Amino acid sequence: MIELSGAFLVSLSLGFFLLGAVVPLFRRDFRVSLPFSMMGSFLILVAGILGIYHGVEGDILGGLLETAIYIDPVNGFFVTFLGLIGFFVSLYLLHYEMSPRHLTFAIAYNGVFASAFLFLATDNLEKLTISYELIVIFTTALVLSTVPRRGRVTARNYIVLSQVFGIVPLLIATSLAYSAVGDIHHLTFEALRENLNELPVGVWSLYLLYLLPAIVRSGIFPFHTWVPRVYQRVPSPIVPVFIAIEGTGFYMLLRIFFESLPKSPMVGYSLMIFGVVSVFATLYSFREIRLKTKFAYHSVMDMGISYFALGMALVLNEKLAAVALVGSILHTLYQSLYKSAIFFGLGAIEHYGEEPNVCSLRKLLKGHVISLLISLSAFSMAGVPPLAAFVSKWLIYEASFGTLNVYLWLMGLTISFLGIFPLASILQIRRINRLICKREVEREEVPLYIRAVTGIVAFSGFLVSIFPLIVFPWLSYIVAELAGLEVSSLSSMFLASPSAILAVVLLFLSTYGGWRVGKMPTERISELLLIFYNIGDILRFTADFFLSSGKNLYLRYVLPVIKVVPKHELPLIKDYDDALDYPVRHLDEAMFMPLIKAIGRIARWGRDQRLDMNTLIGGFAVVMAVLIVLMGVILWT
Repeated sequence: MIELSGAFLVSLSLGFFLLGAVVPLFRRDFRVSLPFSMMGSFLILVAGILGIYHGVEGDILGGLLETAIYIDPVNGFFVTFLGLIGFFVSLYLLHYEMSPRHLTFAIAYNGVFASAFLFLATDNLEKLTISYELIVIFTTALVLSTVPRRGRVTARNYIVLSQVFGIVPLLIATSLAYSAVGDIHHLTFEALRENLNELPVGVWSLYLLYLLPAIVRSGIFPFHTWVPRVYQRVPSPIVPVFIAIEGTGFYMLLRIFFESLPKSPMVGYSLMIFGVVSVFATLYSFREIRLKTKFAYHSVMDMGISYFALGMALVLNEKLAAVALVGSILHTLYQSLYKSAIFFGLGAIEHYGEEPNVCSLRKLLKGHVISLLISLSAFSMAGVPPLAAFVSKWLIYEASFGTLNVYLWLMGLTISFLGIFPLASILQIRRINRLICKREVEREEVPLYIRAVTGIVAFSGFLVSIFPLIVFPWLSYIVAELAGLEVSSLSSMFLASPSAILAVVLLFLSTYGGWRVGKMPTERISELLLIFYNIGDILRFTADFFLSSGKNLYLRYVLPVIKVVPKHELPLIKDYDDALDYPVRHLDEAMFMPLIKAIGRIARWGRDQRLDMNTLIGGFAVVMAVLIVLMGVILWT
C-alpha cells in the first residue's frame, strides 16, 4: 500500500506540473500557474520524505512513457530538497515583480521541476538520459523567458555546452550500457553493474562518459563559464532552481561511481583535480561589484569542494572514505541552502527594479531583517565557525590530511588557502559600500512572503549546520549503502583521525586570514592576485622565453655539429634561414624546417592574442569537445 501510494503521489505531482504549464493559456499571467507548481512541489517533498523513511517503488505513466521509479534514502534527500526549493520559489514569485514571457515561463518552470523529479526518481538509465535532456531544454527556455533579447547569447552558449559536453556523452554511455544489459526496460543501475563484463569497450569509457554530463550539470565544467553568466542574467529567485539542478549531477555520480561501476582511484583523482581547479573561481569574485556574479563564482567554488571530497571518497579506504563522503554530501546540502537564501535576499533588491550590486545593497542594510539573514548565509558560505561550511569543511579537511598521500595534502592545502577569499569577499562588499556608495537610500518595505521565504531557508541552513544530528540517520544509511561502511555515531566522523585537530586549526586560520585580507585595500588585493588574472601574459612570456632559448641553443651548439660552419661566422647567424646555405655534415635540418616554421607562426599568433583565464578555459573546452566527438566515432566503429 505504501509503495502504491508513493507512486500515486509521483503521478499526481506530475499532473499538477502539467496543469501549471497550460493554465496561462486561459489567462496570460505566469502567477496563475504558481499555485499548481506549489502543489506539485509539495507532493515532491512528501514523496522524498516517504522515500527516505519507507521507500517508494512502482511504475508511473503508461505506454511508451511508462517509467519505473525507485526512491530510497540515497535519492530521497535530493528529491526532498527539490520539492522544498520548488515550493519556496513558487511562493516567492507570487509577490515578486517581473515581466517574463508568461506562457513560455510557465511551461519551462513547471517542466524543469517535472523533468528533474523524474531524473532523480527513476531507476532506468534510458529515462534518466531523457530526463537529462528535458532538464537542458526547459532550463534553456527558462532563461529565454526571463532575460531581455541581448541575453539570448547566454542561453545559446548554455545549451551548446550542455549538449556537447552533457547529452552527447550521456547518449553514448546509455547506448553502451544497453549493449551490455540487452533489455531497455531493465536498464537499471544494478543491471549495469551485473553486466559490466558484457561491455563492448573498456569500463574506463563509461567513467569518462558519465563524468562529463555530471560535472557540466553541476557547473564545474567547462569550469567557471556558464554559471556566472546564467546567474547574472536570470532573476535572483530563479537562481535557486539552477542551484537545485546542480545537485542532480552530484547525485548521478553517487549512483554511477559507487553503485554501478567498480571503485576507481584514478577517477577519484580526476574528480579531485576538477574540484580544485573549480575552487579557483573564488578569485574572480574580487573583480565583481555585481553581487549575483560574485556569489555565482563562489557557487562554482562550493561545488568544486564537493567534488573534491567525492573524489577522495573513491581514493581513500574505510573510515576516511566515509568521512570524505559525508563531508561531500553535507557540503552539497549546506551550499544549496545558504546560496538559495542569499539569492532570495538579492531578489528583494530586484523587486524594486534595481540591479543587485555593492551600492544597491544599501536598501537592505537599512534596518532590514533580510540583511541579517543574508549576512548569516554569507558567513555560512565563508566557513565562519560554527556555521555551515565550517562543519562540512571540517570533515573534508580531516579526510584530506588524515593520510600520508602527498597529492591529497597538496590539494587540501590549496583549497584551505583559497578558503580565505569567500570571507574576504564579503568584507570587501561592506568596506566598498561604505567608501564609494554615499547616496542616501530610503528603507523600502519588502513583501512578507519574500521575507518569510528568505528567513525560512536561511534559518534552515543555520539549523542543520549547528545540529547536523538532524540529518545523521540519513547520512549513515547512505554511507552504508554506497561505501559499505557502518557509521556508529556523529562524533566518530568528526573525530575519526588526529587530523581533525589540524582541520579545525586551518579553518580558524582561514577565517582569520579572510578577515585580514578583507580589510586590505582593493588595489592591494588586485596586486596580490595579478598572477592569476594575468595568466595569459605569464604563459606568453614563458613561451617566448623557451622559444628564444631553444633557438639560441640550436644556433650556437647544435648547428656546428650537424653542419660545416666556421667559428668566426657563428655570430653572424641570427635566424634559421641564415643556416640553410652551409653544407651538411651529419643531418640536413631542412626536412624539419616546415615544423619549425609552423611552431614559429603559432608563437607569433599567440603573442598577438590577449589571453586571459576564461579564454584559455574556452580553448580547452573546444579541445575536449573535439575529443568527445572523436571518442564517439571510435566507439561506434
